[in-house]
Amino acid sequence: MVNVALVDTLHDLIAQAEVDLNDRAGGASLCTLTRAGISVPGVKYFEGRWAALREVQRASKGSPTDSADAVRFSLDSWQAALESVRARDAAVDWIAYRSGGVDALHQLLEAHPIGKATP
Repeated sequence: MVNVALVDTLHDLIAQAEVDLNDRAGGASLCTLTRAGISVPGVKYFEGRWAALREVQRASKGSPTDSADAVRFSLDSWQAALESVRARDAAVDWIAYRSGGVDALHQLLEAHPIGKATP
């Protein structure tokens, strides 16, 4: 059974990710930071956290059952993307971005274990 509080935790984690991202970026636009050609893995990590959690939120439409499925799907997708960027020696910003997303989804799962999807 899916814990209804999953949706609330997701909302809270997104809010915290936004705060962390803004703090790391120092109020600067992410586009401005990345266009400058300077590596910003600390910022990209928190951007990845926010992006992965928002992906789950958009896919779930606020439903606890849909949220559980969205978390499973997103974690599989983000984990595969992280493995891919590591395998091809991508820039540290990409690794940080994908790592942030994977970490955020694991944090959500730690708070609300949902088990494996049933076929």
